[in-house]
Amino acid sequence: MPEDPRKRLVEAGYDRMAEKYLASKEPDDPMTIAALEELASRLPKSASVLDLGCGAGLPAARWLAERYSTVGVDISGRQIELAKNNAPNARFIKSDMASLGFEPGIFDAVVAFVSIIHVPREEHAGVFERIHGWLKNGGYFLATLSVGEWEGEEGDWEGWGAAMWWSHHDGEENLKMLRDAGFAVVSAEAKSGKGTGDEKEMWLWVLARKLEQGAKHER
Repeated sequence: MPEDPRKRLVEAGYDRMAEKYLASKEPDDPMTIAALEELASRLPKSASVLDLGCGAGLPAARWLAERYSTVGVDISGRQIELAKNNAPNARFIKSDMASLGFEPGIFDAVVAFVSIIHVPREEHAGVFERIHGWLKNGGYFLATLSVGEWEGEEGDWEGWGAAMWWSHHDGEENLKMLRDAGFAVVSAEAKSGKGTGDEKEMWLWVLARKLEQGAKHER
């Protein structure tokens, strides 16, 4: 388990409630699928894609793995077990995304749906820099990020019998960190819907692109 007690709480929480969390999701959530289709329109057919915080593999990892070489990463071992069944064409790694290591420039795209919010916010800038490094020049990062700043814990999240913890910046700071990491923000729209876990919650759906070398002035 991670040394950070906050990350241990997230890992243990999802291990305990993975099935209940999955049951609350739409396996083919329209908002998520629409965002993935937009991303796919920009990718080569031979693309390699990383799904950070893949959860149980639905819908993103399964959808991506049906089309591309896909790697899914999650901190929860139980989530990874479910993901292997739900997205058998993908490869999965159990890891904390903030300490994950890949060779530079190996992915055409990275996606992160409602997952970076479980990483301590002081590590978010570093996560964006890591993602930038893993992407090929011109590669894309698709994510749902927070619109408001908050950090805290819920003792029994949704009555599922497990505690959970979140940590995030507001939307303006998220976009600033992306640009500071070397991304050009292609689109950023605040939307609510089940694609972010709760249709009443508002999240920032962001598509960003890794700038070509020497093109930082374009951001």
